[in-house]
Amino acid sequence: ARATPAFVREHTGQVIGGVSPLAHPAPVPTYVDPWLRRHPVVWAAAGHPAAVYSTTYDELVAMTGATEVDVE
Repeated sequence: ARATPAFVREHTGQVIGGVSPLAHPAPVPTYVDPWLRRHPVVWAAAGHPAAVYSTTYDELVAMTGATEVDVE
């Protein structure tokens, strides 16, 4: 099932299309696919549909406390 725009906004404080893995009003479970390790730079949404930031896989996992999940 997909989250509604209202649900996303309520739980992240951000709008669909730009939800950052950081800066939520309360802890939100975060998952990351280890496949992303292949890339020296990972781009993530920055809280707005027109904003992104660069990071590394290891930084992303460390900043978010993400759980690694293989998505095949």
